[in-house]
Amino acid sequence: MNISASDRARLLKAQQGELDGVVTYLRLAELVSNETDAKTFKRLAADEGRHAAVFKQYTGEVLQPKRLQAIAVALAYRLLGKRILYPIIARFEYSAVPGYEQLMKDYPEVGSVKDDEKRHGDTLKALLGNGEYNDAPLILPIASVALLVFSIFYRRRMYHGQSDRFLKGTDKTQEG
Repeated sequence: MNISASDRARLLKAQQGELDGVVTYLRLAELVSNETDAKTFKRLAADEGRHAAVFKQYTGEVLQPKRLQAIAVALAYRLLGKRILYPIIARFEYSAVPGYEQLMKDYPEVGSVKDDEKRHGDTLKALLGNGEYNDAPLILPIASVALLVFSIFYRRRMYHGQSDRFLKGTDKTQEG
């Protein structure tokens, strides 16, 4: 099959994205605190592996997954928790659909990948409805610590008279 350079680049990018999805979903399966989500992520990882194989049929390239996405998503899970992260991942799944629709015109096997991407987005949204929120996002404790540090810093500035310029500026404005 004769593939244009631009199509080859798009196919390679899709193949890499699917491979990265495999390690990302497997990492999430290790992190999540309930079995329903873990099993779902393992199934999604298997799907992503099949998708990578579809693209490999066209590219002929053996690619290696890049782990940066998996690390970033794991960190986001720890910070944000499932209620915030899952919809974000679902949007990424949905956003792949239009690009895959274009590829389907010349590469019909991509159609099954496109359909799965939509299903993946729907699956992630459905996980939010299972009522199992056993994750403990760190964003609130981090924000609390940041607020505490800011408050201490601000009070120290007030105590040492470093904020007098603000107070004097306010007083002058009120006098004038």
